[in-house]
Amino acid sequence: MMTVLKTAILLLMLCCAVQLTSAGLADDLAKSICCFSEKNIRIPEKKLESYHWTSNICPVRYIVFKTVEKRQFCMNPENSWAKLNKNHIDKKRASKSPK
Repeated sequence: MMTVLKTAILLLMLCCAVQLTSAGLADDLAKSICCFSEKNIRIPEKKLESYHWTSNICPVRYIVFKTVEKRQFCMNPENSWAKLNKNHIDKKRASKSPK
C-alpha cells in the first residue's frame, strides 16, 4: 500500500513539473522580479543599458530599466519618462542589429 502511495505521489509531482515547464511558469519563477514601488525619474540616456518587463506572475506589470552601473529602476509603462527611455533603448537596439 505504501509503495502505491509513493508511486502515485511521485507521478503527480512529475506531472506538475512537466506542466510548469510547458507553461513557461518555471522560467518566470526563476527570473521573476516584481516591483512594489515605482520611480518617476528621468534616467540620462547615456546611462541606460537595457529594459525588461516584470514577470507575468507579478501583481502589476512594470518596465524595469537597467543602467550601465547595473542599477535597476521600476517604472510605470504609462509614465512619459518610461516611454522615452524605452524608445531610446529600442532605437539603440535597432541600430545595432544586422540589416
